[in-house]
Amino acid sequence: MGDNNLNIRAAEASDIPQIVGFTRNTFSWGDYLPNVISEWVRAGTAYVAAARDEVVGVINVELLPTEVAWLEGLRVKPSHRGIGVGTALTKFAMNYARRAGAKYAMLMIAEWNEASHNLAHKLGFKPVLRVHAGIAEEPSIVRETDSERIRELIRRALDATGGYICVSNGLWRCTRTAIDYVSSLIREAYVGDKGIGFNIGFSVGAPTTPAKMEVLSTDYGNFEKYYGAYIIYEQKL
Repeated sequence: MGDNNLNIRAAEASDIPQIVGFTRNTFSWGDYLPNVISEWVRAGTAYVAAARDEVVGVINVELLPTEVAWLEGLRVKPSHRGIGVGTALTKFAMNYARRAGAKYAMLMIAEWNEASHNLAHKLGFKPVLRVHAGIAEEPSIVRETDSERIRELIRRALDATGGYICVSNGLWRCTRTAIDYVSSLIREAYVGDKGIGFNIGFSVGAPTTPAKMEVLSTDYGNFEKYYGAYIIYEQKL
C-alpha cells in the first residue's frame, strides 16, 4: 500500500472505537493509548491514516512551547503493518509540525522496539538522550525550594543532558530547552546521593523523588517497579 492509498486526516470522535480496537493489546501489558485517545481527539492533536473507511494507524502531535513537536502514540493496525503506514504518518506529522512553526521533532522509543528504531533512523532522527522509567522507591533526599538554588540545579541538569528535559505527569514528554522555560515548570528540586530530581517527574542521575512515584531518570537506580529504558530521538525540521 502506497501513500496514495491512505487518507491522513485529523482524528474524529467516530474513529475512537476503531483505534481502541487495534491498540488495546499493543504490548504484553496492554497499551496506554485507549485511555488517552479521547482526550487527544478533543484537543485536535491526533491524526489517523484511513484506507477507505478503515482506520489503520494513528499518531499524536503535541506542539510544545519550546519550538519542539512531540510525536507520540504511533500505532498501526496489525493487518496493515510493514507496508508504510507508520512512515506515512510520521512524515505527515513532521510536515504538519514544520508548517506550524516547530523547529524540531522529537519522539521516544522503548529500547527493545527494533522496528521503531529502524523507522526513526530511516526518517533521519538522531538519538539524543537515554532514560529509564518506572516507579521509584522513596529515597533519602534533601528538598530544595529556594529559587536560586533550584535554578543552579536546573543548570547542572541541563549541562548533564546536553540541554534536554523530560516531564512525567501521566504522559511522558521530552524537549530541548533553556533554563528559563524549565524554571517556569519547577517549584521543587530534590538532591540525593546519586541524582538530582525535580517535581516534574524527572531525575538526572538515579531516580531522586520525594515519594514513591513514576519517574524518568537518566541513570538506572532504585525502582520499585521498572518499566525499562527508552531512547529519545530528535530531528531538525
